[in-house]
Amino acid sequence: MQKWQNWIFKMLNIRAHHLLCIPRYYSKGYNKTFADNMKKICLFIRKNPNIKIKVLSGKPDDLCAKCPYRKGNICIQTPEMQKWVVCHDKKVLNHLKLKKNSVHKARDAFNLSMNKLESIKKFCKTCIFGENCVKIGINNSFRSDLNKWKIYSN
Repeated sequence: MQKWQNWIFKMLNIRAHHLLCIPRYYSKGYNKTFADNMKKICLFIRKNPNIKIKVLSGKPDDLCAKCPYRKGNICIQTPEMQKWVVCHDKKVLNHLKLKKNSVHKARDAFNLSMNKLESIKKFCKTCIFGENCVKIGINNSFRSDLNKWKIYSN
């Protein structure tokens, strides 16, 4: 059994700015290892919208685990990128009025991010993937899967 399949027994760690990325994931522009991990996490969240997530700021999460630019707790792609991810985490936390290390159901956190930041054009203008996310927009099947059992679950 792969590690990601065990997440049903624990909570996911998700960086604040990844609350914007996951609903817009389109499987382009990443290396294969990172893309496979992100796909698994996205699918897991879609199938388990009540999973608890801890919203991180300034440190790597479960998506970063397979990033080729991660070294310890730092992004080594460029010094600017390390500063950007830390700053962007803080901006997202502030905009969504979430607290660092707060715990939420995935459904609640992602609905908040999709509703408050439907248009990310200005918000993510400096992200290397931002242009693609703006073109793609929110994955409507992600939104649908996240909310399909909302009536029946707590």
